Amino acid sequence: MPITRQAIKRVKQDKARTARNKHYNNHMKSMVKLMLGYIQKKETDKAVKIFPKVVSAIDVCAKKNLIHKNNAARKKARLQKALSNIQKGGGEKTEPKEVKEVKKAPKKEKAPKTEKKAAKKK
Repeated sequence: MPITRQAIKRVKQDKARTARNKHYNNHMKSMVKLMLGYIQKKETDKAVKIFPKVVSAIDVCAKKNLIHKNNAARKKARLQKALSNIQKGGGEKTEPKEVKEVKKAPKKEKAPKTEKKAAKKK
């Protein structure tokens, strides 16, 4: 718990700012989920229509420093890529190929300690 007056005030300010910023973060996340739902259902017209609103919500969060600008750019790029993929008619994500298991070389056993080394430690 905060002790000084300054620390008490800081806690109050942080609560207010968190509450204020939560709206923007929740709005962005819900818009992204909505668009991903349209993409998954392959509803291209709805996804295209909502895309500018989603980008705007992401940009607002980046401007308010709720997310990093590179994080915002990555989100927008991935959404754009998914949208263009369903517009082309693909729409299906390619599953990663199965990775072959690599056999590991057996570990070498360590030689038992000699009596000389044990004697020096004592």
